[in-house]
Amino acid sequence: MPSGKSIKVATRSSPLSIAQTNETITQLKKTLPEHTFEIVALESEGDRRKTEDLSKLERGVFAKTVELALLDGRADIAVHSAKDVPAEILEELQIAGYLRRQDPRDVLVHSGSETLRELPKGFRLGTSSQRRACQILRIRPDLQVVPIRGNVDSRISFVDTKEVDGVVLAASGILRLGLEKHISSFISTRDCVPDVGQGAILVQCSSHDESIYGLLNQALDAKTEIEVTSERAFLSFVSASCKSPVAAHSVLDGGSLNMIAMAGLPDGSEYYFVEHSSKPNSPDKAGEELALKLAKSGAAHLLGKLIV
Repeated sequence: MPSGKSIKVATRSSPLSIAQTNETITQLKKTLPEHTFEIVALESEGDRRKTEDLSKLERGVFAKTVELALLDGRADIAVHSAKDVPAEILEELQIAGYLRRQDPRDVLVHSGSETLRELPKGFRLGTSSQRRACQILRIRPDLQVVPIRGNVDSRISFVDTKEVDGVVLAASGILRLGLEKHISSFISTRDCVPDVGQGAILVQCSSHDESIYGLLNQALDAKTEIEVTSERAFLSFVSASCKSPVAAHSVLDGGSLNMIAMAGLPDGSEYYFVEHSSKPNSPDKAGEELALKLAKSGAAHLLGKLIV
């Protein structure tokens, strides 16, 4: 890439996406100080389909429009929330890497400070995530889960309205927007296994441009890359026919890649949880092993036909 070239960065137009893109640009400038960056903000298909049930939208609905800007040359790189990018991406595109992961946990936002186990019976929690609903209702079947959609600010504004008493959000989004004062309590990753890639920012580029790939990858975080690669391998190994809530989360701790995964039903009536440890030198294989372990735990009927 020529020195001094302006790099066009495609992303969603939501406040969180813009904040993540600015964070990415700040990081990239450390190793690419001779370049300037221009944000190309786009409204995604998922943003346009605001009234539809989130659980009915396919994974990738928030990423497609941004990827298209890479394909047609409107942008040089793309910045996504890693959890928005499907396991299988187009051959013309590649993942250059990830920024250092922000806190991957989910959080409760409500007017008090009670934890999930301390909330009063019948408390109405807003979330459109079947993954969150499954794990919340497994622990607290006496709570009510109410579907809501919107960006981080709008979902926070639902608190103490006629619709809900509180909401469940990703900690990373709240922290990146500087809204941490709204957090009532954190939910541990064992109580609510995060979505694949949650808390990580994914940087994407053309698979035909190895020069920009090399520049981007050296600026990004190797630890997060190993963790999220293993999670995405888990997701890839679970068949596309899987419509049940599933999740996986990895933590690289020294020489060990420690992974957890879950599968269940949205009402929490069925729930499977497994742990797996592996060496970090083959995160793709580790993710596949995790998926098979989850299937063998009794969750096979929820996972669709595993790709073997």
